[in-house]
Amino acid sequence: MSESNTSDSNSSVLAERLANKNENPASNVAQWLEDVHHGTLCTISSHSELEGFPYGSIVPFAISSDGMPYILIAEIAAHTKNILTNSKSCLFISHPNPKGDPQSNWRASIFGEFERVITPSRKDKFNMSELEKCIHVSEEEEERMLVRYCQRVPSAKSYLETHNFYFWKMKNIEKVRYIAGFGKICWINGDEVEKEISDIEIQNIKVGSIEHMNDDHEDAMITICQGIHDFSPKTVKMIDLDCGGIMMHSNNPERMTYTPFEKRIKADDLRVEIINLVKKSRKLLSTS
Repeated sequence: MSESNTSDSNSSVLAERLANKNENPASNVAQWLEDVHHGTLCTISSHSELEGFPYGSIVPFAISSDGMPYILIAEIAAHTKNILTNSKSCLFISHPNPKGDPQSNWRASIFGEFERVITPSRKDKFNMSELEKCIHVSEEEEERMLVRYCQRVPSAKSYLETHNFYFWKMKNIEKVRYIAGFGKICWINGDEVEKEISDIEIQNIKVGSIEHMNDDHEDAMITICQGIHDFSPKTVKMIDLDCGGIMMHSNNPERMTYTPFEKRIKADDLRVEIINLVKKSRKLLSTS
């Protein structure tokens, strides 16, 4: 090995050690995906004059109940055409409020493949070969995806309902290029990040926790609707929860809402974070 290759190798090892010192890079990436609401989607151009070149475009994104990023894009968009030709993509995210030198702040490149999300009511628009490349969900599942997405992009409902837009979800994470600041650099295997974002402990307590909230704490959820979402329902049921927040369905008025936590949580944090949401709601109500 040449002297220069040895030096590069040593530098990479040092950067990886710094990135992992007192840190969990995979956990940080999971939190960053919650912290930022848009990124740069990089796809491989299918344009006849630019075939094979990288194509970057800013896209809002949301996080599904299993922790994976998904986007809402138009059928006529260049990146849609690119993904249909080659689904290999990269979602680049960075610190939303960088201070000083932007290279001193965190950023990550998330490599994976996007697939179209399709519901039974829209299946007839595609042939069998195209449908085999889609993620199939129920109408209810798509509605929940829309609720999560609208929490970040309030105007998105009209796009899905009146324009030719579809959700596209990253079906897997191959690798993540992680940079937590100067010298803190490493590659993370996709399965490490997927394990962190799905969090089996939260999955294990989900059903019981939802039942408990619905049986004993409807008043707390009504308060959250009043304070954070600015409406007063007659009844509320929790229908989902994950590391990032809770989803509720209310009646009178009928509405679904997604309420994010301040930070991604572990199973042991759930009770405290629900209490924090109620406290936040009461504070907002007292000042309104």
